[in-house]
Formats: sequence, structure tokens, C-alpha cells
Amino acid sequence: MLTHTGLQKLYAQIERLATEDGEKITPRRIAEKTQLIEPQGLNAATVRKILQAQTGVDQESIRLVFQALNLTLESLDFSFFHHIRNHQAMPVAINHQQVLDRTAVFLSHSVNRDRYRDAQRAKFKIDIPQYPGSPLPLDSKFYVERLAIQTQAYRELRQPGSLIWIKAPQKMGKSSLLLRILHQAKQIDYHTVHLDFQQADQNILSNLDRLLRWMCKTISLQLQMECCLERYWDYELGCKVSFIIYLHHLLEQINQPLVLSLNEMNRLFEYPDVYREFLPLLRSLNEEARYDQVLQKLRLVLVSSIDTSISLNCEQLPFNMGLTLRLSEFSIEEVQRLALAYQLPWENSSLIEQLMDWVGGHPFLIQLAFYHLTTSTPSALTDKIFTYQVQQLLREATTLAGNYQNHLRHIWLALQADTSLLLTIEQLINSQEAIVVDSSIAYKLESLGIIKLEGDCATLRCRLYYNYFKKKNLNFLKSID
Repeated sequence: MLTHTGLQKLYAQIERLATEDGEKITPRRIAEKTQLIEPQGLNAATVRKILQAQTGVDQESIRLVFQALNLTLESLDFSFFHHIRNHQAMPVAINHQQVLDRTAVFLSHSVNRDRYRDAQRAKFKIDIPQYPGSPLPLDSKFYVERLAIQTQAYRELRQPGSLIWIKAPQKMGKSSLLLRILHQAKQIDYHTVHLDFQQADQNILSNLDRLLRWMCKTISLQLQMECCLERYWDYELGCKVSFIIYLHHLLEQINQPLVLSLNEMNRLFEYPDVYREFLPLLRSLNEEARYDQVLQKLRLVLVSSIDTSISLNCEQLPFNMGLTLRLSEFSIEEVQRLALAYQLPWENSSLIEQLMDWVGGHPFLIQLAFYHLTTSTPSALTDKIFTYQVQQLLREATTLAGNYQNHLRHIWLALQADTSLLLTIEQLINSQEAIVVDSSIAYKLESLGIIKLEGDCATLRCRLYYNYFKKKNLNFLKSID
């Protein structure tokens, strides 16, 4: 693998050639240059491993990369590592030991790349982040506190019979915020029950009676109470009144308030006959708590993707009940704080601006970039090397080798399922200004996090989506013409 000296030499040459020739020096381009030297040459993946100072590449491959960039490989530019099965400490016998000591790349034992990287991070007390996309644990240093919103939520939590509704596109941090709200409830000795509509079967979500019975049984189980549903369920009174009576029964059995969270509420909006009955029921509970001391023990926390009123053409439905919390994108200051948590050398604010020019302040897209930079950049990191890594990440953002490929593919598959969505994306790409979008289409696109809405007008959320959709050229539409 390359030493600190070799890395510096390599990246300095890449920067010089890019400046002189006006040519982007990517791993693929370097691989092509090696193939001009030797018939087989190297592939882009091997070149990338060399540029990231990974183990598992031979001296001849490193020599080819140096030769392709008009450099001569010297003994100080690389080091040897021998794999030891028991992974115990053992010195590595190489003839430039002193140089390796000075550059701090000598290993007391040889292990695979991941084990070495983990050891280096432990040495410098760098927490290895989990892959973005799941709720961040309570003790995660990579969670960006939303102080104003959290303060509002915690204050509202103490209000008898309160209702909090968290709304935001996918992967904006709703579940991480909910986790902290429930933790705060436990800290003040409240009971907590979490219902996730993603866990409910379709035949349950599509029928109001089955849905309310499922909720009652699940609440009973989580509170570790006997489920005596049949005793309180009266079909002559109807399932909504029966639900309220049973909930009343459960609340009478506890001394402390109950926080009931309903996650992925938007699952219900696939079943119009259900949500038209369910939402007014929640409103009724919220209003009845004003004079019913038992129901005052109940705190509702709802979570859904975006403002549900966009998708539902029913002005009579109570979409604005309770305290609404809308999660926005990260500001540049919040992105800078997150960069510090990842211990990335982002003193150069222009790099953050370049990243945000591509992905805005979208929490998941920012986290994904930081995750890959943290887990793939070499430990012998200089400002020049890091700048190159960031620019390479952005150059490859919309390609098959890019870090965003899985995310973009997921979005593209969702768009392909609805031609009207693709037609709207095509209009957004071709328009220089915001355009008016049908309300039902706006809901679906904003739920996916693809667009931003200002009044009735929409624009693509960020440059990443614009470039990706433009690159796709909407071939799907052409195929169905």
C-alpha cells in the first residue's frame, strides 16, 4: 500500500495534471492510461484502492499507476504488509523501517483493510458511524439536535391530552426525532407505546374495525395488560366508540400519562375509506380530552411523510390538529457541526458549499456523503487528498459507481410505477422556473423528497436529482410512446 509520502506525491501530480491539461483525473481515466502502457492494465476499482491507500494491491499495480501519471515509484512511496492468520503483533521486516516510523504508517501486525482502519479510528477515538437510513441511537454523536423543535415537542408532551404531528419527506430524520420524544417521555415516567403502521398487514389497514382492534391489542401487549377486547367491543355502538371505550379502560388502569406514537401514518392514505374515519376519530380524542380527565392522560404523537392534506381532496378532514412539527433541511452551520462529529477536515468551507450545491441540506444525503468519506478515505489524510476525495464523490454522484446509486435507483423505480410522475419530472427538468403541479402528484414527489414546494409551485430539490433525471433522459417515457 502507499505510504504517506507516496500519497502526497500521487495527489500532487493529479492536481498538477488537472490544472495543466484541464482534464478530470478520475480512477477510470487513470485505468485507461495504464491500459495504454500494458495491454491488460488496471481497472478503475484497483486504481481506487491505490488512491485510498488500501491494502490488497501489489507493487506492480502501484508502479503502473505512477507510470500512467508520469511518476517514478520509489521505495519510500510504498510499504509491504504480510497477512498473519492469528493476527498477533509481529514486526514487519522491510528495508525502509525508519521512513515508515516517521510517516506513522508502520503496523505492529498485518490485518485486512477493515481491521486496520478500525484500529486506527479506535486509536484516535473516532466513532465508526452506522450506515445512514435508520433512526440514530440516543447516544449517537452523528445526530444533529433540532433544539427549537425538540423543545416545542417536550413542552407539548406535558400538556394533558396533547397531540403532536411530525411531518417531513422520507429520510429527513422523523424516526430519530420520534425516538428522542419517546425517550423524553420515559425520563419523566410516562408510559410509552409505539405503533408502526408498516408492521400492520394490508387486510388490517384496509378495514377500520380490524385496524382499531389491532391497535387495542397491540397497546395492551406493550402495556403488559390483559387484553379483554370482546368485553368492550360493541358492534351496535360501532368500532370507533368501542375503541374509545376500550382506550378509556386502559387509561384507567395506569397512574401516569401514556404517550401513544403512530408511525408511518401515510400508509393509511392508501385506503380513503379508512382515513376519512380514522383522522376525525383522532381529532375527537384530542378534543374530548379537554373535559375528560381520563383521556387527559393520553398524548398522541403522529408521524407521516409530508403534509397529508396535499394528497387528500377533503377540506373537511382535520389535518391541522394539534402541534405540527415540520422538519426542514440542515443549515450550513448544522452541516459544519455534523462534519466535526465525523472528524472530517472541513475547515475549507468551500467544500461544504460544493456538497450542499449538489444535495442541499437533505439530512440523509449529507449523512451518506460523510459516511462514505469517513469510511473510505485513507488515514494519512491531507487537505489536498480530502479535497480530491470530495470532488471525486461529486463527480461520480449520479454514476453506477457513485455513493448515491442505491438511493437514486429506489427513487427511479418509484417513479417508473406512475407515468404521471415521470411526465412531471420531465417538465421540471425542462423548466427554468418553478411550475404548478397537481396536488396528488405533488404529494407523492414531495414524500419521496424529490421536490420542494412554494405555494402551488414546485422545483427539484437539488442538483443531484436534476443531473440524475436529466442523465436518464426519461428513456422510460420514450419506450411507452
